Amino acid sequence: MIRIFSNQKKIFGEIKLEASKSISNRLLIIKNLTNLDFKIHNLSNANDTQVLLKVLSNFENKEIINCEDAGTALRFIIPFLASKKGKWEIFGTKRMHQRPVGPLVESLKQLGCHISYLEKEGFPPVYISSNGLVGGSLSIKGDVSSQYISALLLVAPTLKKGLNITISSVLNSAPYVKMTLELMKSFGVNYNWDNNRIEVKEQEYVLRSSTVENDWSAASFWYSFIALSKEGSIKIPHLYKNSIQGDAILSDLYTSFGVNTEFNENGVLLTKSIKVAKEVNLNLSNHPDLALPIVVTCAGLGIKGQLNGLESLKIKESDRLVSIKKELNKFNISVEIDDSSIKIKENQKVVQPTSIIECHNDHRIAMSIAPLCMKVDSIKFDDKDVVNKSYPKFWEDFDRASKNNN
Repeated sequence: MIRIFSNQKKIFGEIKLEASKSISNRLLIIKNLTNLDFKIHNLSNANDTQVLLKVLSNFENKEIINCEDAGTALRFIIPFLASKKGKWEIFGTKRMHQRPVGPLVESLKQLGCHISYLEKEGFPPVYISSNGLVGGSLSIKGDVSSQYISALLLVAPTLKKGLNITISSVLNSAPYVKMTLELMKSFGVNYNWDNNRIEVKEQEYVLRSSTVENDWSAASFWYSFIALSKEGSIKIPHLYKNSIQGDAILSDLYTSFGVNTEFNENGVLLTKSIKVAKEVNLNLSNHPDLALPIVVTCAGLGIKGQLNGLESLKIKESDRLVSIKKELNKFNISVEIDDSSIKIKENQKVVQPTSIIECHNDHRIAMSIAPLCMKVDSIKFDDKDVVNKSYPKFWEDFDRASKNNN
């Protein structure tokens, strides 16, 4: 458990964010696909990345692979292992076994992989018996998780015949697929993306060192802190306007919530402004990780909000729409949800919660709720360590910034 508070309701300081786990995880797969001895500088310390690092360091000596609660690690490791020769059982936590992998598994079957479900059809754990993959053409839906597509693309250059992927439905989180392709391109891989079809021919990754950008998604919580504070400014180094991370759109989105972003050669400076929108209506299908900080910001500012394109939030570490609705209700904030959207009424007043906030084993629930401490006396969370999944120093950074009176 942890209790947080901000007596002055002010937030100042410099926040050194974690490196992007999305970029880190993709680079680890590229490195281990090729056996290229290149350096990855500023690798993320997030648990997801550390789990993947551990799995990749010893997969040749193990037949049972534990991906714990690291969703990206599990989805990336399945086609990685399928492209090798060997037999593996891949499993994770109880919640991980509730997160679907069906589209990914069916795609690998189309490429000749012998892969089966060990429990529930369409879900982990899975068993792989592979002699390697042969490339070709396949079709996959894009409206469940873009990670399936990214996982397949990463192995594509190493496959005989390469890979032609047809995306058969609307692609959610498209910037993450673009991130994958741009990282591959930086290692010498050419691709062609034409409408709903992505072609990657058989080719070699080339050697180069790489430095991981800091995590724009994690910056969303600091945008929310600034928006809800009485006064504040936050410096965040190593965030760039021309980032390959789609969540860099934060700098534009949060102008509606009274946060200015000043870019400089070292990163960004966040400051408050008096211009706050009365209502926001956003489609976040390409940026689902930003939905929770934004809905909490709306709640704290009394802004009317409608956020759409959130289908993927149901299969994250928790059902995030259900979880955030339950926890916001403890602040006397009412929201309406369905399978793909969340709606919040205007002029709701945040009140001090009388019960502990449940984190639902979900790092983004805890970190998204935390900025509401700018509106109440204190907040108690049931799980201090939940943030380790993506941002281990979150509470430490908040404690320092909330006590800094500039």
